[in-house]
Amino acid sequence: MELNISLLNENRYLESSSVEEFFASRTEGRPFWVDITEPEQAALKEFLSPLKLHPLILETCLDSSAGTRIAPYDQALFIKLPTQPRWDRTDQSFLTIICLPHAIVTIHKLPIPALKSIAEEFSTAVRFHNQSTSAIIYQILDRLIDEDMAYALEARREIDSLEEAIDRDEEVDIDKVLTLKQRVARLSITFEEQHHCVTTLQTIESEFFDIKDFREYYRDSLANLEYAIRSVNRQQAHLSELRQHYIVTLQDRTNKRLRLLTLISAVFMPLTLIAGIYGMNFRYMPELKWHYGYPAVLAIMLAIAGGLLWIFHRRGWFR
Repeated sequence: MELNISLLNENRYLESSSVEEFFASRTEGRPFWVDITEPEQAALKEFLSPLKLHPLILETCLDSSAGTRIAPYDQALFIKLPTQPRWDRTDQSFLTIICLPHAIVTIHKLPIPALKSIAEEFSTAVRFHNQSTSAIIYQILDRLIDEDMAYALEARREIDSLEEAIDRDEEVDIDKVLTLKQRVARLSITFEEQHHCVTTLQTIESEFFDIKDFREYYRDSLANLEYAIRSVNRQQAHLSELRQHYIVTLQDRTNKRLRLLTLISAVFMPLTLIAGIYGMNFRYMPELKWHYGYPAVLAIMLAIAGGLLWIFHRRGWFR
């Protein structure tokens, strides 16, 4: 289990801290941020036990199968929302946020780039809006939504590239279309569950989570998230259309090949009939003793083939 502990100082910057300092001074009013990556059940339980959390919070944190959830308790606000490690992954990761009076604890199994960027940027370059846990939570959610927007745009570029390949009549693996549909569907589910969490969070106020200074910011973030949801929904519909278009294109290509084979068969059928007649080897076939019989039959066969080809060409069957 990897622990990263930061303190939000008076200048509204994050500074590195330690486990000992966290437990010694977490009730003094200075907000702490504890980030836990790849938690092990025994180590996680040992770390969370001194915080005196509600039993349901501890149980949900230790249950890896638990899904999206947001619930206020007497001494903590519990948030568990899905995140997308990368846009092209179909598996879903979860971020758990425990908001305490003077600290927040984030728990996640896979690395989350948004959390890493916040820890780096808000150490020296950028200040939080105020010195509170609410400011840290808002930045985390806002960065996750920014990632959602980037993932939606990346999926759109991939779909546009696939559409261009289909329009150029290039060979495209149908499994690639199905894989893209699965990835975009996973993005849609993640975005909608995040939307539910952010919407619910705007209705919660308590002594350790105050949203009034961030209400406008949350509205902007929610608008961006709604745009991302609409974007992936359009992409899902577009992928369905692309799949249908690709299937129709394959059928048309197959029909053209079958038509060409049919025309070739139509040309050679009378020639095969003539060749079959003169291959029967009857004794009394007058043409067999005719001096010009062989070139005459060949000329007739060529004339028939040429005539059929000309008729098919005039009717546009080769187009």
